[in-house]
Amino acid sequence: MKKQLFVIGLFLSAILQAQEYTYVTDKTFNASSDLLGYTFIPATILYQNEFDPRNPDEVAVGVGDFSFSITQNYLYIEGNDIEGVYSANSINPTEYGYIIATMNARNPMIQGHLKIVLDNNNRANGLIFKKSTDTEEMIFKIADTPEYLEKQEAAFFTNIDNPALTIDNIWGKTFYPFFRIGESQQRLRMQDSVRISIHSDTTIVEKKKKQKVEIDQYLLFSYEGVDDNGNRKKYEQRYGFKGIKERESRDPNATVDKYLLEIEVSGLPEKYIYFYLNRKRAISKFELGPNQFIIRGY
Repeated sequence: MKKQLFVIGLFLSAILQAQEYTYVTDKTFNASSDLLGYTFIPATILYQNEFDPRNPDEVAVGVGDFSFSITQNYLYIEGNDIEGVYSANSINPTEYGYIIATMNARNPMIQGHLKIVLDNNNRANGLIFKKSTDTEEMIFKIADTPEYLEKQEAAFFTNIDNPALTIDNIWGKTFYPFFRIGESQQRLRMQDSVRISIHSDTTIVEKKKKQKVEIDQYLLFSYEGVDDNGNRKKYEQRYGFKGIKERESRDPNATVDKYLLEIEVSGLPEKYIYFYLNRKRAISKFELGPNQFIIRGY
């Protein structure tokens, strides 16, 4: 039970951080399934300019004034008159990105949509929401990452263009994920220093006048948090394992999850930790229990 509580409570201190906008470069959406579990927090809303219809007025909104959370069956929206839970009837690709057909959970006659507008790199830069057939579309913009923050994060976090990984060269590697998607969504901060590393230590011991080689394989999951007294503290959990299995996707169109490294660990209720590799064998994300840790640029 203590191990399970560690996994569940691991990010409680970080979750309490101030809410932030989501940025265009936070995530790529190569398939509709990539939207599931994700929350968009737009930075501005566009209003029609009656004097110049081609140049709408762009008005800043507060952090969290509007948010759009997407799950398999529902769209959860916060924000003024559009706040509510909407049934997500379908998610389909379009020429501009994706469209989610919605229906009011309490009144099936009220139907609308949420359009997710992508740029040329499959990153979301806009949202267009229509509550019902009787209402106008509302246009929201996702903020660009500030230039200073972009440079700092590129230097700190593991990036999607990191070197290719194999079962042979993964030992001794440390990965710094950029984003977490689980029961809640979290843009990881550099000061949290969330990281996972894979180790294999070899020792020679003497037993009954004979030398024996012992191999200790383990995974370290650590982060910087705050204790009950408000002091910064390093937290670390060690998971032992024996060997790594590799699988290849049977989907010929698989891109970011072309290869899978599977590690069966001891001391974790979920039993397995998964590393997903793209076509170039660079890590794109890893999965620990209910949490997916996304590599920057994925």
